[in-house]
Amino acid sequence: MPPNGGASRVAQAVPAPTPRQLLRDLALDVPGDLPGLSGLPATLRASVSDYAAPAFASAAPPFLAQMQSQTDSDRATECLTAAVYYEARSEAVDGQRAVAQVVLNRVRDRAFPHSVCGVVYQGSNRRTGCQFSFTCDGSMAHRRDPGAWDRARAVAAAALAGSVYAPVGGATFYHTNAILPWWASSLARIGSVGAHIFYRWRGAMEGALSFRAAYAGVEPGVVGTTGGDAAAQIAALYRDSGTDSGVNVHRGKTSAIVASADAAPATVVRAARVTIAGGVRVHLGSEAPRMIVTDGATVGEETDPI
Repeated sequence: MPPNGGASRVAQAVPAPTPRQLLRDLALDVPGDLPGLSGLPATLRASVSDYAAPAFASAAPPFLAQMQSQTDSDRATECLTAAVYYEARSEAVDGQRAVAQVVLNRVRDRAFPHSVCGVVYQGSNRRTGCQFSFTCDGSMAHRRDPGAWDRARAVAAAALAGSVYAPVGGATFYHTNAILPWWASSLARIGSVGAHIFYRWRGAMEGALSFRAAYAGVEPGVVGTTGGDAAAQIAALYRDSGTDSGVNVHRGKTSAIVASADAAPATVVRAARVTIAGGVRVHLGSEAPRMIVTDGATVGEETDPI
């Protein structure tokens, strides 16, 4: 689900005046401001199809992308499983399939990252703006239910293999039926599945953004953390890891210190607190971490100032 942005539980705000402003308010990229992206309409005008009944929503095309490696495939499955589990663990299978469909619809949308993990963890490095709340509200710190996780994984694997949940069509947004977020009036409502209500872009925005991008085939990693470009690290958001083969997310302020194995007793190296859950390694710190290796043994995670 997109960021709350001051959402009200009882009333909708006035729709954003333009598509660009809507994307900014949703903490998304703005096509036209990035290289190679253009064609965003000037207004949020509606179309007749925006008001079509859910039964006539066009089914999304199957997700039949090829990952470039087994590692990419494993990460895509892990990230999509996490989204299904944390967003719809208590839902019936249809509700879980609907959430998985939204993630894969976003992967092929020009306003979102073009990888599964990029979509799921988009915005999780910011204090506000995480697109799926479980990535930044501490949900992953709790012990998982193995049976529920396996059920979510089966749903994720099927979706990645091309299974389509047609009732939500090209939906890229949803919210629970307990709230009414500010952005709902700016989008076209498709219908509800279980406890969630689903939406797609309205009018010309749908033609400019939906299913206009290809899956990258590579699940993301932050570029070199030693002496590299810190801004690029944060922008990329993730770093490949040879130790846990998961996704690495970095956010927040430095919260702990650890001693370096080869340092004098009084010397410490500032380090980010690390949480590992569901194959995702989350660094809570304002400094991007790197592994400290002494005599071939990993002894901690060092950080470079940002």
